[in-house]
Amino acid sequence: MDRVIKTMRFPKYLMGEIESISAYKKINFTEFMTNAAQAYIREIKFSEAINESAGAWSASSHPELEKGTEDYIRKMRKGR
Repeated sequence: MDRVIKTMRFPKYLMGEIESISAYKKINFTEFMTNAAQAYIREIKFSEAINESAGAWSASSHPELEKGTEDYIRKMRKGR
């Protein structure tokens, strides 16, 4: 994996938290920050996907769910 060196500044309180957690988890600072950045990126991408897909489902496309999913699922299970 290619690596890039970046200089970052953190508030003292945050560094204390990071050092405490990384010591407890037995991971180094780089691994901690990499994991944190990856989790944050996943969260952003998930949020964007949810926003982009909003409105993709419509009740007119699925009239079988008009009364809710519970009735539909019960009917499907009875047919097994």
